[in-house]
Amino acid sequence: MAAALVAVLVLVLALSTGRQHAGVRPAAPATAGAPSVQSALPLAVVRIPAQGAAIGVPRSFLGISTEYWTIPVWEKHLSLLGQVLSSITPDGPMLLRIGGSSADQTRWAPTKELPEWVFETTPAWLRQLRSIVNRFGVRVILNLNLVTATPAIAVRWARAAEAALPSESIVGFEIGNEGDIYSAASWRRITAGGSGSTALPTRMTASGYASSYRAYAKRLLAMDRGVPLLGPALSNPAAHLSWISDLLAGPHPGLRAITVHRYPLSACSRPGTNTFPTIARVLSERATAGMARTIGGAVRSARRARLPVRLTEINSVTCGGRKGVSNTFATALWAPDALFELLRAGASSVAVHVRADAINMAFSLARHGLVANPLLFGLALFARTLGPSSQLLPLTLQARPALRLKAWAVRVGANALHVLLINKGTRAVRVFLRVPATGSVSAQQLLAPSARATSGVTLGGQRLDAQGHWVGKPTTQAIALGAGGYPVIVRGLSATLVTATVPVGSLAARHRR
Repeated sequence: MAAALVAVLVLVLALSTGRQHAGVRPAAPATAGAPSVQSALPLAVVRIPAQGAAIGVPRSFLGISTEYWTIPVWEKHLSLLGQVLSSITPDGPMLLRIGGSSADQTRWAPTKELPEWVFETTPAWLRQLRSIVNRFGVRVILNLNLVTATPAIAVRWARAAEAALPSESIVGFEIGNEGDIYSAASWRRITAGGSGSTALPTRMTASGYASSYRAYAKRLLAMDRGVPLLGPALSNPAAHLSWISDLLAGPHPGLRAITVHRYPLSACSRPGTNTFPTIARVLSERATAGMARTIGGAVRSARRARLPVRLTEINSVTCGGRKGVSNTFATALWAPDALFELLRAGASSVAVHVRADAINMAFSLARHGLVANPLLFGLALFARTLGPSSQLLPLTLQARPALRLKAWAVRVGANALHVLLINKGTRAVRVFLRVPATGSVSAQQLLAPSARATSGVTLGGQRLDAQGHWVGKPTTQAIALGAGGYPVIVRGLSATLVTATVPVGSLAARHRR
């Protein structure tokens, strides 16, 4: 009894020197160790209150964004694509946004020869997309050309797409792509030497976009069926919030969602600037919580108009990514934390941008099979944290800030509790989970040799092979209740998903969205 009392006093003393964080905060991964080693580890405690404001997780919250030219590649490897989608689809149909930089180079069913820089969407392309939609039940957002097309061209494309694809498979048409950072000089380089190129806009402004939106909407809404419209697909919603306010201030017929993009770092930035990509910056709070704060103004403006905010494009590093950063295990730890931060900030869906020719791709499909980058494992871990009728729960984390722990708690259904612990620090930590579980809990780990690793990643002891199958012996750890809660030994630079069963009603958090 005396020994137990001393142990409890030591735990309380250690925690009293730490800093307490309220709200939904993230933590870290588990591993076994000798008792003598465990007793010397830094301590942390995670508590989940019986009452509090939960956030409902929208179905199909996690989606994928890709370029128009990716669809023919994916359609050739449907089996591999299916394996990928099944790994990252927690609940509801996958949302697939097609657009990005390719959108403004896309034209439908030309009546004359087009320049080389144009990507031609044809009936064959639509058949390829229909194959993906029919096989996997995905729902799509099609990004419309606002730079080198016209409303009339957009209507022809929209009519063809609606006629070719299954009913209600199109979530909406997104008008434009990152017009807030449009550069006429860049587009002149893209279109140089091509015949039949359209006159390029000199510049794009917030008021100009609102006017263009109305011109497109007028033609699109005159179609046989009303089509949901989305916009303005901002690159930087914090700096260019006027694009949203100008759009909402005037008529905006058919608008069903505000869309924005977010990349915390850029491979186009110069060394020495605060957005130049490094491993440390990918693992920083600025890249997750900081990124989520930048959508705050967009969310508030959209809510006043009773519209959701969709992030139709995100990744850790833009401009295709930086080698040695964007293709490393650091992005696997970044992804679930960033997604939960964006969910908490008010996003209704998030699409991770996947370009098959980019360093920052989560995966690619080719003749030799699936190439699964570490980022894909992070997305799979996020998907495993969710499930049917998921709710993000409030929690408190007691830990020293220097430990760099994050923790997220999700209730799935009536009595399942998932706690995701993310350790972005280099030190192992002993985390005590104080949750109303019945019996022992189980834990699976996301591991890699180092934050810089580009291979050797495992999730629950398994890896993805070239056929997209999870191979290797599944490894989970059973954790029994101890004096201070459920003790999880968390390795540095890793993540652990803890699964528990709780009594129905024991976490009766009030729902909010």
